[in-house]
Amino acid sequence: MLTLFIAIVIVLSLALFFIFIQPLVPLLLLKLKLGDKAIIMFYPIFGFIGIFMRSIKTNQDVMKSINVALRNNPRAKIILSNFLNKPCIMFAGTEYLKQSYQDHDDFEKLDPFMLPSFMQKGLAMSEGENWKRQRKFLAPAFTFEKLKSRLPMMNQVVEDIAEKDDKTNLNDFMSRITGEIIVKSFFGKLGEGFQLEGKEAWVALTKLTGEISLIMMDNLYAFVKSLLFGVKTWTILPTKQEKDVVRRVENVRIKLNELILNRVEQLKDSPVQDQDKMVFLDLYVTEYLKQKKQNEQQIDLEEILHQFITLFFAGTDSTATICGTCLYYLAKYPEIQSEILEEVNEVIGNADINEDNLNKLIKVNALIQEVLRLRNPAFVTLFRTVKRDKQVQDIKLKKGWALVQMHNANSILDSHFDNATEFNYKRWLSKDTIIKNDNGYIYIPLTAGPRNCIGYHMALMEAKIIIALLIRKYKILLNPAVQQIRFGIKFFQCVEPDNCVLFEKRI
Repeated sequence: MLTLFIAIVIVLSLALFFIFIQPLVPLLLLKLKLGDKAIIMFYPIFGFIGIFMRSIKTNQDVMKSINVALRNNPRAKIILSNFLNKPCIMFAGTEYLKQSYQDHDDFEKLDPFMLPSFMQKGLAMSEGENWKRQRKFLAPAFTFEKLKSRLPMMNQVVEDIAEKDDKTNLNDFMSRITGEIIVKSFFGKLGEGFQLEGKEAWVALTKLTGEISLIMMDNLYAFVKSLLFGVKTWTILPTKQEKDVVRRVENVRIKLNELILNRVEQLKDSPVQDQDKMVFLDLYVTEYLKQKKQNEQQIDLEEILHQFITLFFAGTDSTATICGTCLYYLAKYPEIQSEILEEVNEVIGNADINEDNLNKLIKVNALIQEVLRLRNPAFVTLFRTVKRDKQVQDIKLKKGWALVQMHNANSILDSHFDNATEFNYKRWLSKDTIIKNDNGYIYIPLTAGPRNCIGYHMALMEAKIIIALLIRKYKILLNPAVQQIRFGIKFFQCVEPDNCVLFEKRI
């Protein structure tokens, strides 16, 4: 009996050390050093993710707890939290954000899906020379000159899906539009009729990536397992749900590989001569075949597959949630909706949106910028781990610590924006200085520095088209049956519940 008692005490002591003492002591020492420049927000096991989830539960707003803490302590630049048993440093101050973005090679992204052979070779997760090569290769394809050829396709996708969808689920409706645009941008005509799991490809992929994210957030067992075992988590004592996800991911890989190999065979015999007409897959396969011929293989078929999943994940949900949130605010503020509808009618009338009128949608753009300022779906970056001991300003980060860059933290401070917590899209129409005390890292909608979002201009283009065409066709209304709106997480920050707005066809 005594032996059992001693064993229990030892186990409890180890758990106490692992869960509380190991992460908390370094945080307390940092707090003593930094004083009111730092705020401690410790949450056993779940850490900063627990802070977000608790904020949703108590405030109906994922960022409310942190935003209130920062506004109540204007000198605060850092949130001191944890990630399981590791200290987690959350940068809010612009000088910390600037250095950490610029010195990105000192930090390693943590794979949000923890799935082997899924998106590790894509642009988002690549590091070092591989990342530089991919970025250099893809960057020309994301210029306005290249993207403008997709405008007719984007118009058509919005019109078609708006007609077919029942529009009862805002986030699904938006994801269907943005997902189809990504599939057609990557695969072109090859993607027409492309199905996965008996569904349209973008529907199946959106559902799959969403389920993977929710497993990690909603299931304590899966969450802790992922922290301990990384990509091996899916094969170590997997639940029935995890086994199902692994099976479905493998099926997706098989189907995507078939599509890619099909295009390889087509372009071997009939290469596309006009680069301006190439979709992303054509660019990649053409380069793949060229390198193979020259015996200088850098791109392989696995990278092409990972790149599609990366672009789909990054381009579908983020743009969809931007658009969904814009539509919510249009429903909430009918006067803004009337002003923007007036602009849409004046600029495009009954015509499609094209390269000549796209940038004349000034108020539509202002609406999007205000949503990105106040309700950015990517409110923090993918969190990182510190590769080696690193000095950032006055903080010595230790190898293995977690790092979160809260690039939206300054957007809610009155020191940088007038009436910062007020939704006011007209601030972006002003000719006066909009951002106060700006060092270039105050308003950074989709990250900054060398690893800024390569698809930002495409996302902005899509969002303008989606909002303009939908507001022209439908009156956007708040659903009177919904009593409580919340800003939660489906990987990205989004407005919920999914039936929060209604679409009434204009006469």
